[in-house]
Amino acid sequence: MKTNWNTNRNALCLILVTLTLTMLLGSCASYGPYHANTAAEPSNSIRGPADGRYKMAFIEFGDQGSSLDNSQRKVALEAIHKAKRPLLFVYIHGWQNNATSSDVCRFEHFLDTVSSFPEFTGRKITVIGVYIAWRGKDLTLPGLNFLTFWSRKSAGGGIAAANSCLASIEELAVAAHEPGKDYHHTVLLGHSFGALVLGNTISHSILGANGEGGRSSSAWDMAVAFNSADSSITTRQLMSEFDYLYRYDPQKRAYVSRGNVGEETATVSENRPAMVFLQSENDSATGQIFPIGTGLINATNLHFHWQKVPVPGHPGEKVSENEFYTHTPGNNKYLVNYHVVPLGESSPPQGLRATENRAFEANIKQNHPDFSFYTSEHNDGHEGSFCRNGEYSPGEVRPPTGKELWRRWKFEYTGNARIPCWVVRVPKDIIWGHGGLWSDNSIAMLGALFRMEFPLGPGGIVAPPKPRTAPKAPDLQQLNLDKRP
Repeated sequence: MKTNWNTNRNALCLILVTLTLTMLLGSCASYGPYHANTAAEPSNSIRGPADGRYKMAFIEFGDQGSSLDNSQRKVALEAIHKAKRPLLFVYIHGWQNNATSSDVCRFEHFLDTVSSFPEFTGRKITVIGVYIAWRGKDLTLPGLNFLTFWSRKSAGGGIAAANSCLASIEELAVAAHEPGKDYHHTVLLGHSFGALVLGNTISHSILGANGEGGRSSSAWDMAVAFNSADSSITTRQLMSEFDYLYRYDPQKRAYVSRGNVGEETATVSENRPAMVFLQSENDSATGQIFPIGTGLINATNLHFHWQKVPVPGHPGEKVSENEFYTHTPGNNKYLVNYHVVPLGESSPPQGLRATENRAFEANIKQNHPDFSFYTSEHNDGHEGSFCRNGEYSPGEVRPPTGKELWRRWKFEYTGNARIPCWVVRVPKDIIWGHGGLWSDNSIAMLGALFRMEFPLGPGGIVAPPKPRTAPKAPDLQQLNLDKRP
């Protein structure tokens, strides 16, 4: 009797194990590429509306950072070469997304919105978006999302450490800036683990040395990370380097070289940070889940001893590096240096022609010397109706929401290192939770950052920005004087 029970129990266990393995294997997400180019469809990796006002291209990478289809980069580059006045957005998606997820639709809606505004159509600007795709989810079975945290964090780090992603971004940006183009801007965007990829990929090149003992300028103009799901170790190191090279001059409203105050190319206007981290105040994924996940990694690896490292902007202060390993940049009290603060309700400015997300147009049409900006909508998720079953219809007429709420906000320095790297806490009225980067109010804020980075000159013309070149290493004696409390 006992033998039969044991036999039946073993058989039942075997069946359960087999079913579990079958479900897990069946729920593994495909590696792709999802938008492969073929002889029959040589441009399958790019699409856009018939009028050509925007193009959206895909470049897909594997878990080890290798390109899944080299022709995808070639197709994207051809579109940039053909554009006489390109505005290039390169976006790296985050956790739980890939080359066919709903983020594709949201990014395309963003491109459609930007390309439809009179401020861009009137200047014959071609909006080009490149969607950098990777396996942001490797399991599709509902309920197992949390279990992918460690593998997807590792994959994001691997892609950032490899050469292909950075090489692709740099080549795209260089193509947008090639001679003969009288308008050219390149904006890099990253979200969640995609912000991890973005930050780690470009941080090495931001301060890259050149042959004259100085630092090289980046090929892109602007980089924004939304709700970064990366540890803040690399960000602390980047901010420490900036703090070593620059000091803030309130008279010039600029970050000036500690080594040579007269180096004009090494002076960075306050409105042109090299990197901006935007962190929603109610993002539980990075605020609660991330510390738990990294804490489990520490326990598993028996990592309990941490060295103490300097805090940027706080001479002489050192804290355990674990504070940076277990917290993302936007949730780290030692790194956050800006907050978006409310200025109250407002009225819309005159002369707006847009009917959808009018605050975006308002922010694009004017400069922001005091770093204030508008939002015009309730942050209630109404943008979700723009995508039906993951599909997007370019140019579809979308009536106004009928419930505008005009408010003004301001980017305000609130302490810690004052350097050309902003780590900003953002109210939930603008970015709701971890995935709220595509809300109308978030896009309106991004429009303000864009205009701050590229201010309007006489006649409303945007002058090409000066290269953002970091200075040479400062003289040690001068550095010690600058660092005195």
